[in-house]
Amino acid sequence: MISLDTRQNQWIMECMIPITITLLGTNGWYSTETGNTLSLLIQTSEVAIILDAGDGIHKVAEICPEVQTPACLFISHFHLDHISGLHSLARLRFAKGLSIYGPPGTRDLLSSFIGYPFTVPVTELPYKVTITDIPEGRTVCEVPVTTAPLVHTQLVYGYRFELGKIITFCTDTGPCDNYRNLAKEADLLISECSYLPGQEIPAWPHMNPEMAIDAARKAGAKRLALVHFAADLYTSITMRRDIRKTVDMDDLIIGEDGMVISL
Repeated sequence: MISLDTRQNQWIMECMIPITITLLGTNGWYSTETGNTLSLLIQTSEVAIILDAGDGIHKVAEICPEVQTPACLFISHFHLDHISGLHSLARLRFAKGLSIYGPPGTRDLLSSFIGYPFTVPVTELPYKVTITDIPEGRTVCEVPVTTAPLVHTQLVYGYRFELGKIITFCTDTGPCDNYRNLAKEADLLISECSYLPGQEIPAWPHMNPEMAIDAARKAGAKRLALVHFAADLYTSITMRRDIRKTVDMDDLIIGEDGMVISL
């Protein structure tokens, strides 16, 4: 049996740079003219990784009419703005199938949600789909990944992907040790930013820009991209862009739908 370390090293050797990250949806809660709900696409020469399945996931079809590499979708948690786009899976095409991963309970919940009366069932999609719960810690799916629970009103997974470059994805959380551990020396930290500058609601854990920047600096992350802007608070793209007037960080990316980040 091949060890995890051997599989990881083999995968990294085969993975070619550059890596591109396309922001498909950057809103939190609901879609508006500022964007769709949260979904992102990471592409390498070896794999396509989708992060969360908000309404923005349908745009994968515009970027890749048929994804030719192995493809995997990582779900952070089950609030609707992170899974509502699953009804559009019938629009997408994955030549080598789609593997869906998430925290404990993912398989049971999504096996019902991706089906009648809500949408086309998994068994009737035009490609093979598997749904798997993954445990906390480090494992290898299509890619080496480390998971850890974050601070929220329900179980939320943060993810750290080892792709030759380190990409960390943490949404729907307040500051916590697991956030900082996952983000440690990451080449790109993709962070939740629901709240306005200076705003904090402890009973509903999310981050404002200052929190995300402080956590990124403490973790030694090289670049920070803010996403998951609460639709009822950031009511215009200008409000997002105005974050730069209140913070001081050179390598800050303020996410907008359609933005492409290269590593």
